[in-house]
Amino acid sequence: MTGYGHAKFENDQMSIDVEIKSLNSKFLDISTKLPKEVAAFENEIKKILTDKIIRGKVNFNIDIALKNGIGSAGILNQSLFEHYKKQLRSVVPATELSEKDLIKEVLRQPDIFEYSDTSNDLVDKDQLFTLIHQALVECEKFRLQEGQAAEAALGTFAKKIDEKLTLIKAKDPERITAIKDRINESLSELAASDKSDPNRFEQELIYYIEKLDIAEEIIRLQNHISYFHETLAVKESQGKKLGFISQEMGREINTIGSKANNSDIQKLVVDMKDELEKIKEQVLNVV
Repeated sequence: MTGYGHAKFENDQMSIDVEIKSLNSKFLDISTKLPKEVAAFENEIKKILTDKIIRGKVNFNIDIALKNGIGSAGILNQSLFEHYKKQLRSVVPATELSEKDLIKEVLRQPDIFEYSDTSNDLVDKDQLFTLIHQALVECEKFRLQEGQAAEAALGTFAKKIDEKLTLIKAKDPERITAIKDRINESLSELAASDKSDPNRFEQELIYYIEKLDIAEEIIRLQNHISYFHETLAVKESQGKKLGFISQEMGREINTIGSKANNSDIQKLVVDMKDELEKIKEQVLNVV
């Protein structure tokens, strides 16, 4: 389930932004982006996220901005400066690189400035973890809203399947009557034929009737739809179970379509399949 949570703290020295984004995924995949000031807390932060979020692709980000130049002023490392300067001058003569340009080049070298850990001392762990929990609460609210929308959509899709099934039940007597008429015509033709085999005809007639009977499939599909609604109403997340029930619904719908031998009913079956595909797609977003 998608989710988003954000929390912010600010004073006259710094501001801290905590952001959580989650996308649907079968498994829990947490990606963190932390500044060096809080890198030491990474394992604790991941444990909190793992305990609170069951699954999903989660992007967690903390941004710390210091104010008024706090922690930004670096101290020149004199010995490293002289070392870089000597090394560069040994390979580049003064005729090719002036003293001014040489100094500029040295100042670009890594670790030439040393920074204090003032910013680390400014970050209060309790305050930071309070922000993390606040962002998680906001993310959970977002996911809850998404879940309620998904629940409503799933209920609507299942209801539409039930409505199509009701229409199929209403049309089934007409279908049976049409089948009986065709059978009676065949019986009349058979009675007029001298080459008929009554026993063989009776066997094939029974097979034909059983093959086209959809009463059991209708009952099973009704039961699956009822069970789907019951499972959907359970407070605990039932994503996998809803997926299994939708598979069973699909089997009955397909069987009805293959047995119907009636264009009107087959059109309704196509409509039910369309609603079932919507259910399957939505169920993927449910834990």
